[in-house]
Amino acid sequence: MEFSQKEINLRYQKFFNGEETIRLGVAVALINQKNEILLEKRSDCGWWGVTGGKLDLGETVQDCAIREIKEECNVLVESKLLKLVGVYSDPEEGRILQYPDNRVHLIDIVYVFKRNYFELKKSHESLELKFFTFDRLPDLIVPPAIKPLEDIYRISNEK
Repeated sequence: MEFSQKEINLRYQKFFNGEETIRLGVAVALINQKNEILLEKRSDCGWWGVTGGKLDLGETVQDCAIREIKEECNVLVESKLLKLVGVYSDPEEGRILQYPDNRVHLIDIVYVFKRNYFELKKSHESLELKFFTFDRLPDLIVPPAIKPLEDIYRISNEK
């Protein structure tokens, strides 16, 4: 299933209507030795995004990062090697998500994790996991991932 641009615009909105709750998410950009970034083709919309997910009640942000990457691609990351990219909350980036049963203001904490090699195994949440060079990212990227990807690119090229 792949959402059309219209369906993506209905899901990822830029305005509040007063029904939103806050959802804190954690994403981890995996970068390999070729300076390629791992993206997942999401099973809920067919568009690409950075691997990650929702922080569970009582969980630390770092524990969420470790759990989500293990669940989504079967990779073990070490919290001390996670490098903070930023915190993203701007509604203008399409961070108001309209789901069939709720509406959330998505706030994401994004990390980068570099390693020479990753052995991946996708979960049911992903249609595909694939490494991309930053100059050849896919066209269909979920709106909340665009600004973090720009910052991840900048950070991944720092010496």
